[in-house]
Amino acid sequence: MSRKYDDSLYDAQWVRDIPALLALDEVAPDLFRNRDNQRNVYRALFGGQIVAQALAAADRTAPDRTIHSLHAYFLRAGVDSEQIDYRVERLRDGGRFSTRRVEALQKGQLILTMEASYRSSVAGFSHYRASPIAFDPENALDEATFRTMRAEDGRSYGALFGGHYPIEVRLPGKAGFLERNGTGKRHYWLRAPGAERCDDPMVQRQILAFLSDFMFAGAPLSRHTVALPGPHLFVASLDHCMWFHRDVRCDDWLLFETDGPNAENGVNLARGLIYNRAGELVASMVQEALQYPVDPAG
Repeated sequence: MSRKYDDSLYDAQWVRDIPALLALDEVAPDLFRNRDNQRNVYRALFGGQIVAQALAAADRTAPDRTIHSLHAYFLRAGVDSEQIDYRVERLRDGGRFSTRRVEALQKGQLILTMEASYRSSVAGFSHYRASPIAFDPENALDEATFRTMRAEDGRSYGALFGGHYPIEVRLPGKAGFLERNGTGKRHYWLRAPGAERCDDPMVQRQILAFLSDFMFAGAPLSRHTVALPGPHLFVASLDHCMWFHRDVRCDDWLLFETDGPNAENGVNLARGLIYNRAGELVASMVQEALQYPVDPAG
């Protein structure tokens, strides 16, 4: 399968109903199969979809406990023309914690492995680090405005926000997206309007896992190049880790505060904190990705 950037894929029609996108059918005990796929601009499956569906499979086997962390490894690029089977192994069910291992397979080949840990509620301490960034998505750049803007390399990347993902985006400005940003830091707001019809906190966390992979890998690139998918870059996620701190509603805006503290030998590290409108820290995340410049003409 080619991994070459192809922005014509953004002209395709996609599933806008995100709970439907994450729905799975149980085809055997602890074996689940997806119904729909979400492609990315590199002709592969969107990593956030695979992580979120793997989480949905694990959730089905731990209905009375709450996910608090997941650690996923991307092994192969998935293809959108094939369904995915999610095989769940129940590693442990203890007094307070449960652990699940999920294998995602297409045509018998592993494309992702994930371990997820679940907890029971217990009374304890509570605090969070407040975000230093004002929560102001209503006054940020929307997709329509972004599509009219040019990057510092002269290109338009408006197709990236053409509406094919079930996600809405707001950006604070061009720095870190269409222009290099020497700090390696950037933030943005995301929401999934289709999440409004879902009141299940478990499904909301699955949707958050889907959102978490969107634009995240670009943080470490912002020091060096226009930090968006494009013909000038090869980008492939290697792993993805999340820690879930509080219940979340993904149909309202969420603030993603990200940075890229390290890049070396083609493997770059991104870190992120996710806040709700009340300023509460709802999740943390870390990802490594293979990223390097390519010749657009090649």
